[in-house]
Amino acid sequence: MFNVVQVIPTGIGARIGGFVGDATPATNLLASIVDRVIAHPNVVNGVELYLAKPNVLYVEGYTLDRFFLGEVALREVRTNKIGVVIDSGFTEKESLDVALNTIDAIETVKGIEVTGYTLTDKPVGVRAVRNKSGAFVGEIKNIKTILDASKKLIDNGAEAIAISTVIRIDKKDLYAYFKGNGPNPFGGVEAIISHVVSRKLEVPCAHAPLLTKEEMKLEMPPKVVDPRAGAEAASPAYLGCALQGLYKAPQLIRIGDAEEGDLKIEDVSALLYPYNSLGGIPALSAEKNNIPIIAVEENKTILNVTSDKLGLKNVISVKNYLEAAGVIAAMKEGIDYNTIKRPIHKLKKI
Repeated sequence: MFNVVQVIPTGIGARIGGFVGDATPATNLLASIVDRVIAHPNVVNGVELYLAKPNVLYVEGYTLDRFFLGEVALREVRTNKIGVVIDSGFTEKESLDVALNTIDAIETVKGIEVTGYTLTDKPVGVRAVRNKSGAFVGEIKNIKTILDASKKLIDNGAEAIAISTVIRIDKKDLYAYFKGNGPNPFGGVEAIISHVVSRKLEVPCAHAPLLTKEEMKLEMPPKVVDPRAGAEAASPAYLGCALQGLYKAPQLIRIGDAEEGDLKIEDVSALLYPYNSLGGIPALSAEKNNIPIIAVEENKTILNVTSDKLGLKNVISVKNYLEAAGVIAAMKEGIDYNTIKRPIHKLKKI
């Protein structure tokens, strides 16, 4: 089996994958070549659109870190029963109506099983914050109320958790994002929320913003936006992609309980990253475990974390995802990709 992992960190302005769902074509191209692509939610989430191929495994970022640390394995499932946590901090009924209509629509059209939804006991209190590097992180006042609501749903049969919260965002940051001039302000704090739920409850989970009426107007302006923001400008139904991704998301299994057929770090053949955001557990673990890292030069971010800065030796730099797909196809066939390029290296004496 030949499996690859597609990592595109969120909230750092990646040219591809820094918006919602715009890395799906590149990910599906990879999926057409390999047996499985493991990707975290923001790589393929597209508001109400979820168009990843069936062999793209939807794995929350903290779980992916644990996978690369060798702490957990991934077990594929036929389906998951999904529970939905909704932030009680909404101030307008329209916000809840959109969330519930989205759940009903995806359940009816996709045929997924939603065990039910629950409101948090307290407003979650989420705010997007831009740090000195220009990337977005966030603040969460009442994370415990999300965990309590999630436990309630799990006790009632949920096998995966979708979470939708209100996120306070500065309007200028939102405008810059929609014009293609800034990182996704939602992503950083969404990752924090899903990381905590994954760490504490060990179930597949994903987050989706719950928009206010004013934010819906901002996100769906009566004009054409940057194509990469088109999915958001067309619909406020963020829960749609999360529900569809979680529908068949693999369950995380502690490594001591793993069985034959469960995916482990040793089953990863290659890891893909944006060219200048190579930090993080997956990249460092891949270097340690001699897993090739493919750095895509065209997919730059606001960071400057390159293989040279980190001293990584196991990195293959490619111009774009088309070239990455060629390298991966060669690797899968056991062909040294260097023999396809010219000039070809001469034999050296050792």
